[in-house]
Amino acid sequence: MTHETPTHRAPAPRGIDDVPGHVRERLTPQMRRVVIHQLTRAAAEAGGEDDPADPIAAMRAEYRDERRFWNDGGPRMAATDELRIRAAGTDVPIRIHRPTSAAELPAVVYFHGGGFTVGDLDTHDRIMRVLADRSGAAVVGVDYSLSPEARFPQALHECAGVVTELAVHGRRHGIDPARLAMAGDSAGAMLSMATALLLRDRPGTLPGIDEQAAVTAGGALRAMLLYYGGHGLRDSVTSRQYGGFWDGMAPQDLQGFQSTVFDDPADRGGPLVDHISADLEAPLPPAYVVGAELDPLADDARALAAALRRGGQEVRFRMVPGVLHSFLHFGRMLDEANEELACGAEFVRARFLAD
Repeated sequence: MTHETPTHRAPAPRGIDDVPGHVRERLTPQMRRVVIHQLTRAAAEAGGEDDPADPIAAMRAEYRDERRFWNDGGPRMAATDELRIRAAGTDVPIRIHRPTSAAELPAVVYFHGGGFTVGDLDTHDRIMRVLADRSGAAVVGVDYSLSPEARFPQALHECAGVVTELAVHGRRHGIDPARLAMAGDSAGAMLSMATALLLRDRPGTLPGIDEQAAVTAGGALRAMLLYYGGHGLRDSVTSRQYGGFWDGMAPQDLQGFQSTVFDDPADRGGPLVDHISADLEAPLPPAYVVGAELDPLADDARALAAALRRGGQEVRFRMVPGVLHSFLHFGRMLDEANEELACGAEFVRARFLAD
């Protein structure tokens, strides 16, 4: 499975022929190979513990184990640093991948996906290394607090806090504080867009951060890379057409994360979550918005790109045909993953060089 939100219990083994025809027939040959690999692995793992003592820990361990194969190989970095940055009342682990030995580099701050409940610096490490290698910028991975232990907006405040630290004190970390970008896949794309809106519209609300520092952080952002995120649609054609056991994006998976992340249902309708209905006319960083054709969230990406254009923002939009949600992970088998990371890297590189 290519899941963002794994289930607690191992499903009955299923194969590629069990994937609905309208999905199976549109998969690219390489995406089909990925799905077969994932379903074969899931079948081999079936029959394990049905009711673990700690379902959340078991779910995260399964996700890490499944992603280990996909993170093998890829570009080597000149240096990698593991640090912690104080933000939103906690010490947030970060990982800085440096593709060159330059004393100071622009930086892409990367927020990982995983439905806000799973994922960490290791599960998305190859994605970050490819992005660093292709962009020439440092990539700063943020290991924000997960739900259900941390509820909205804790993770968002941590992400915005890390960006603010780099914008104010980046040189302490070998980073040019005036040339920052954000990137993320799935939940990480939502956090990237929400961080831009938070720093622009509510800079005085970040816990423990001076308002002017947050304003400075917003001004330092040169670009956003938003890969197959959810941006506020409550219903759509693609959410009805796609998503199931083959990608972990079935309706019950998506509904489950909503109840896990939000204490107040009203937050789901606010502009930091419903980005499509936010004020998109005031300045925002240029955005590279990418959707996956066979993803329930494809219409979210399409709608966000259209809304940004209506607001007068600079936006480049790509809908990648024949691929599923989470496709960025599969660069060992899937050309589109490497191609889209390279395109995103070129997008941020151009905006760093423009200053």
